[in-house]
Amino acid sequence: MARRRYRKKAKIDRGTIAWMSAFVVILTAITVSGLGRVDAAHDMRGLYGSLGEVQHEQDRLLEQHSRLMLERGALTSMQNIEAVAQSELGMEFPDQVGRVLK
Repeated sequence: MARRRYRKKAKIDRGTIAWMSAFVVILTAITVSGLGRVDAAHDMRGLYGSLGEVQHEQDRLLEQHSRLMLERGALTSMQNIEAVAQSELGMEFPDQVGRVLK
């Protein structure tokens, strides 16, 4: 007679299933956390590049503001105002200043 060999079916108890489930949950959490970290690092690099562009624009605008402030100071000087009043508006000082009555 031929001997039949029966394999014993491996029984998995509840403790093993709990450990395997916990392992899968932890592994999934680690993977999701790692992917989130990679995404955050990528976003940070993009924002850092944008920061450099914005800082260059700020420097340019500050330089322009300084030039405009100097130009405003030059245009509001009394000599310049008098020259514009005489040349463009035809205004002149009177020869004699009389008394102004109220």
